[in-house]
Amino acid sequence: MPPSSALPDFTGAFVDEGYLHIISLLGRGGSAKVYKAVDTTSPSDDPAFFAVKCMMNGPRGSMQSALLNNEFRMHDTVADHPGVLSFHSVFVEGDYIFAVFDLCAADMLTCVVDRQLYVGNPALVKQAFVELLDVVDDCHQESIYHRDIKPQNILCNSEGTDIRLADFGAATPNAESHSSNCGTTGYMSPECLDTARTTYSSRGADCWSLAITLVVLATGHVPWNVADTSDRNYAAFRADPANFLQRLLSLTHEANDIFRWCFHVDPARRPSIPQLRAAVLATPCFSVADVPAVLRAIIPTPAHSCVTSTSSATSSDITSAPSTTPSSSTGTTSSAGPSTPHDSGIEPPIAIVDLLDAANIGLAALYPEPLKPTKLYGRFIPAPLPSHLKSAPEFRFLDLKRRGVANRKRFADTQRRTF
Repeated sequence: MPPSSALPDFTGAFVDEGYLHIISLLGRGGSAKVYKAVDTTSPSDDPAFFAVKCMMNGPRGSMQSALLNNEFRMHDTVADHPGVLSFHSVFVEGDYIFAVFDLCAADMLTCVVDRQLYVGNPALVKQAFVELLDVVDDCHQESIYHRDIKPQNILCNSEGTDIRLADFGAATPNAESHSSNCGTTGYMSPECLDTARTTYSSRGADCWSLAITLVVLATGHVPWNVADTSDRNYAAFRADPANFLQRLLSLTHEANDIFRWCFHVDPARRPSIPQLRAAVLATPCFSVADVPAVLRAIIPTPAHSCVTSTSSATSSDITSAPSTTPSSSTGTTSSAGPSTPHDSGIEPPIAIVDLLDAANIGLAALYPEPLKPTKLYGRFIPAPLPSHLKSAPEFRFLDLKRRGVANRKRFADTQRRTF
């Protein structure tokens, strides 16, 4: 799809036959811009605002048109779920296509990085994450698999709750995925990254992404850049799954057990969403820093080990890590925050903010970078059309538009939000 830089600035424009006045740019992704717009039929003293996503429209039958068609069909299938971002209408004006959604106060990434709501607040982490688990599970019951779950695609209120799942651009109705490298690299499962595999579980891919999202909420970090043994931290985890994450991120034993389970090398041995939900609710704290100091002093610390090389781990690659057993003189652990094993060759935990490309994706972007085709010598070369898109019926934009006008009026009358 063409980059968002090719899109004009619609700020100040009236669109959707004058029903919407675009008043400001909220953010941009790889191929879309998101604006804040006001419903011109709403009272001036109590206006109704919406998020309007703008993208370049594609010719009928093109890869671009198929991807947009898929995104809107997948989202519309589950749009009535209270945990999915409300999808009001789609309309085309000239070369551009617009989608109208509820406007939310924030996304999870903003709440992690800017507002710092979750780290150090295990009760809020559990509340928000369980809300997310419930909506993803409900989508799975409708045979909709998101395949790009990450904090940027999870919207919320200013308190970090009232979760709304957004951006179904990578979603599929197929329980088995045939497209590798689908989603965002840091949140992909090893099976999704393995181009030698012919299929992998769509449900399993979502569960892996959910677990990475939980790490981000609980610690403010991601454990690795990519779940492949070429990544130093992931290789270290594979070599010592019992201890590596606990050492790297200063996790409690309960949290460490959850992540060891979620990131098991065998997909069949990872938890289902209901199992993960129960485990999260039963976990008092995720980080050692969240444990009251009087209890932290008596928590036993296991013996740790780590990998000293980025190559495939062998027994000679494993060395004992320095002890973090509480000092008898101070009665406290040596560190309560994420740490890096000394002289181990292991990368420190990766702050989530370090993964942002500030030149392309701002923290306020409600719809971060969607799927992109390959760019070759300045030209965009479309990838092969996924099988589930080839036979998909064309999305009926007009039907949704007519319904959307009525929905927006009803929304404006019953639950108007201002930000």
